[in-house]
Amino acid sequence: MAKLVITNGDSAVTRLQAGGVAGHFLPWRDMLHDGPVPASRSLAIVADTRAEFLAEAFGLPFDSVRADFAERDGQLEIHIAFREVELWFEHDLYDQLQLIQLLDYFAHEPDRHGVRLIQAADYLGTLAPEAITTLAESSVPVSSLQLETAREAWAAFTAPTPKALAALAGRAHGALPFLAPALRRALAELPAPYTGLSLTEERILHCLAEGPRKAHEVFTAVHRQEDAQFLADLPFFLRLDGLAFAHEPLIQGLPFPSSECKAFDPARTQPQGHEISYHAFAGSSLTLTRAGAAALKGQFDHASENALDRWLGGTHIHPGSMWRYDRSRRVLVEPN
Repeated sequence: MAKLVITNGDSAVTRLQAGGVAGHFLPWRDMLHDGPVPASRSLAIVADTRAEFLAEAFGLPFDSVRADFAERDGQLEIHIAFREVELWFEHDLYDQLQLIQLLDYFAHEPDRHGVRLIQAADYLGTLAPEAITTLAESSVPVSSLQLETAREAWAAFTAPTPKALAALAGRAHGALPFLAPALRRALAELPAPYTGLSLTEERILHCLAEGPRKAHEVFTAVHRQEDAQFLADLPFFLRLDGLAFAHEPLIQGLPFPSSECKAFDPARTQPQGHEISYHAFAGSSLTLTRAGAAALKGQFDHASENALDRWLGGTHIHPGSMWRYDRSRRVLVEPN
């Protein structure tokens, strides 16, 4: 039977096909860096939790989201029907979390014959066809060391505390060279000491400290600061929500929460129907509040003052369990 090709999303699928990669394509759609991820070997249990979070976060029908996961997972579970399985993933946090989830799955499979891996140091969705063709030549069988490293990393990511994750982020992993930087970027989304801001939130506030900016301009400015870009627009908008609709807002100007902001066709010059909500959100003019300015000076703790409630994999960050990360020292700070 044809080869099963698993990669990070639909744009990557299009590029791989343009580069001459043949097979049955399975885009692995899930932004695992946001929301709870349970420590379970059951794809169904993980999918239940993820679908519930994504449906609520983006204002989507739960049944539809859950059905998408069921279809995706069903294709993975019949992997032995394919002559080989090829995993195409890149260097950023979004991809690295998907990769360790998949490698953890295969680490527990009794039959994983023909599983191969391609690790890209660039964004698959932007590569030219000839670059894809060249990258295809780097395909190698997945090694036992890669499987064990991913199994350890997935267990750490889904653990109830980020201790093991911080330990893994502190050392290099030759078998998965992009893993440690990605895990450090994940830890940087924990609240910082004193300010309670994640790295993304801090960058948003610094951007607005220069003056009013439209939401899409803030997204672009913050996006460009990433060494390995991983946040799409809608997940980024969730972070704007957290700053704008907190008990003590740090920014102002959003017309409504991003859950009311529906996806749109960028090829269309004029928005139609529900697309108007996206343009209204993305085009809103944002400004810094006094609390936001104080947070940048370390005089307002967003996490404690606004009772932050967030997940990093299996770790629930909330009052009473406010894990923090000192980015300058790369040190995890345990709850008091």
